[in-house]
Amino acid sequence: MKDDDKKNAASVKGAATDNQNKKNTPAKPEDKPAAKKDDVVKEASKGPDNDTAKKAAVPPKPKKVTLNPENVQFDGIDVSKHQGAINWAELKKNSKIKFVYIKATEGADYIDPRYQENIRNARKQGFKVGSYHFLSTKSSAVKQFQNFIKTAKREEQDLLPVIDVEKLKPWSAQQLRDSLKVFADLLEDYYGCKPLIYTSEKFFISNLGRSFANYPLFIAKYSATAPNINYPWIIWQFSDCGVFKAAVRENRGEVDMSRFGKGHSINDILYVPSKHKPKNASVKESVDHKEKPTTVTLTEQKSKEAPKPSKRQQEEAQKKAEKEKKKQEHDKKVAEQERQKKLEQEKKEREKAENQKKAEARKKAREAELQHQADEKAKRKEAARKARQQKEQEKKQNASNKSTKKATSLMTTSSSKLTQSQRNDSIRTAKQKGHKTNKSSADND
Repeated sequence: MKDDDKKNAASVKGAATDNQNKKNTPAKPEDKPAAKKDDVVKEASKGPDNDTAKKAAVPPKPKKVTLNPENVQFDGIDVSKHQGAINWAELKKNSKIKFVYIKATEGADYIDPRYQENIRNARKQGFKVGSYHFLSTKSSAVKQFQNFIKTAKREEQDLLPVIDVEKLKPWSAQQLRDSLKVFADLLEDYYGCKPLIYTSEKFFISNLGRSFANYPLFIAKYSATAPNINYPWIIWQFSDCGVFKAAVRENRGEVDMSRFGKGHSINDILYVPSKHKPKNASVKESVDHKEKPTTVTLTEQKSKEAPKPSKRQQEEAQKKAEKEKKKQEHDKKVAEQERQKKLEQEKKEREKAENQKKAEARKKAREAELQHQADEKAKRKEAARKARQQKEQEKKQNASNKSTKKATSLMTTSSSKLTQSQRNDSIRTAKQKGHKTNKSSADND
């Protein structure tokens, strides 16, 4: 991770290199970038070949070795404005990247100009992202905390927040620990989890140590050997020279690379809102803390114990305690009354809801009964109509049968008369022919 005061300075590359950097790097305003660490050494090395004084002042430094991400084991990276406009879609092609930390803020009022663009585009490509704050020694921890949480929104974080601790002066080690503890406590209240503490191996041993051993640690050591700080750590930043040329156009394509320690994984740094429940819901509530004064000195820390309180002070303290106890009892009684009142109100609401439910059930039953009665009446009416219709049909049928019977009778009578006429004709014909006839013979003819 990089400070805006150091564009590309490495955190720690051995005790000798650190000491030399401190001698050769001039102090500059917080938000104005200083010279690169490499440039400091180069500047000290300038001059004629026979300038032995300067050569002696700066020990030879091994050539900076860049790393190809395709050939290196790593798990995550961190970026800031120094990487410029990043092609996140191109970066996504590297399947080794499990997490990305993005610089959000520094000090009380600095916001990385690329932060919003980086976090938006990284999340769009599906990266697990988190945000880090560079702790400044020139402003209050509370104001720095306010700057960070106004920038790094809870709902945009996939990873635990990180405090980047690299500077000490003008603070003492104790002042740094005090302010860092205030910042860490505020973050824990606001995000519901302990933040990661990022620093170098040497800086942690020299200035933080046991005071922050119970925090998740993110240790920088640009070496082939893992950090050795006598306390467990989760992430090791092992290089600031991972070259992602296709994705990163500025800073020579170089990006910090990190890997998880043995036994650790992405699950150890995930920020899960359902799991990490903040104590304070708003920025205003979260800054209602009293920061330890940054002017405290180690000598003041070792001051003698306060004198034993006088009898009068003890009595006043006792009265105050009794008063506080009574107030607590009163508050407890009021709270209990409120609770009982709430329970009674809830009971009434439940009874009202049940009565309403029963009334609705009775109404539905009544409506169903009325509907049933209406259906039965309709059925009876329909049955009576069908009976009348059938009776009328039977009446019509009987009338039709009588008419048919009468017609048949008439036809029969007509037939009988015609037959007698035929008989008479037959008899007459027989007489004309000279035959002897009788009624029976005529019938035979």
